[in-house]
Amino acid sequence: MFRKLNGPINFEGKGLHTGKKSKVIVEPHDKGYIFVKEGIEIPAKYEYVCDTLKSTSVEKEGKRISTVEHILSALYGNMVVGARILVEGDEIPVMDGSSKVFSEEILKNSAETSGNIYTLKYPLIYEKDNVKIMALPSEEFKISYVVDFEDRGFSQFAECSLEEYSEEISPARTFVFKEDVESILSMGLGKGGDINNVVVIGEEQGWRFYNEPARHKILDFLGDLALCGVFIKAHYIIFRGSHKHHVEFARLLYERGIWGEEIDTNEIFVLLPHRYPFLLVDKIYIDESKAVGIKNITVNEEFFKGHFPENPIMPGVLQIESMAQVAGAALMKRMEKEDLIPLFVGIDRVKFRRIVKPGDTLFIYVNLLRFGGRFAKAKGEIFVGDDLVAEAVMSATFSKKN
Repeated sequence: MFRKLNGPINFEGKGLHTGKKSKVIVEPHDKGYIFVKEGIEIPAKYEYVCDTLKSTSVEKEGKRISTVEHILSALYGNMVVGARILVEGDEIPVMDGSSKVFSEEILKNSAETSGNIYTLKYPLIYEKDNVKIMALPSEEFKISYVVDFEDRGFSQFAECSLEEYSEEISPARTFVFKEDVESILSMGLGKGGDINNVVVIGEEQGWRFYNEPARHKILDFLGDLALCGVFIKAHYIIFRGSHKHHVEFARLLYERGIWGEEIDTNEIFVLLPHRYPFLLVDKIYIDESKAVGIKNITVNEEFFKGHFPENPIMPGVLQIESMAQVAGAALMKRMEKEDLIPLFVGIDRVKFRRIVKPGDTLFIYVNLLRFGGRFAKAKGEIFVGDDLVAEAVMSATFSKKN
């Protein structure tokens, strides 16, 4: 269930890495999370991440805020629709090393509200540096995390649903291996860490959970996932992740994930004037500034009769047309004006990188770059699997129907 803050919430303490005091005021906001430092607004989006070494930091116009993941985790894990996070200092306070204090105060000072949560429609897989993160379509928002330090002989597993966040995940504290403490301190980090706010693996110390480190990795993952800017229901499975990989996955999920409001063929007929054989998209998923279209290419496509009978290849100009149709449908959906139709007025930066053949499924990604009055601009990319097939920047205007 989504929540909306009732009023400002104050936090104060030292930073985990700087050791310096800082203050935070979390205020209600209609949608999305925004950090504010010295009057500069820094959206909590992956575009503004500047560092992922041992924590996640964001920056804009020279104003930097470090260790944002725990407070973002508390907001995102409790499904708070929006917040302005005013920061006095360089780092979010570490509190007790978890997001428990943030989470408890948020729950006490918020109320249920409505909001948008999207459901992932197709699997998404990220692999890099011996790390693997998967998002699978699911009716439940669920996270499974494998912590595996083979060289240390240390492995753990934790799993939870988003509904369990406040009780099962938020109390889990950050952790470090005892043998790594000196090297972290020599890097100028960890100055605010102590036995009360950090689980030191290798020390005699009480843990809140038998798998507290793995649960804290879920906490971190949700804080970094918040940087995608939307709630996307899926089963997330993470093997050996880090802040760097979490943030890269958040970008991939937003830019390449298939989610959004589903527009089927019947509604496409309402939004676009195109019909067989010139309708070149089967289904569209729309968000505020992006859309993803899906087109299954079969050997029965009309254009294969002449292009080419012995070697069927989808014409490049029709690939561009498919991008334009997805962009046009997204724009018409936003405008909600049935008396207008979108018309091409320009194409720029066109590249074709691979031929399209029968049996291919086109995933057509469109980002709306500009929209105002009767002029619009969008960037389109077509993928077949992981292969980028074509790309272009398109301009359009709108004309009244005859």
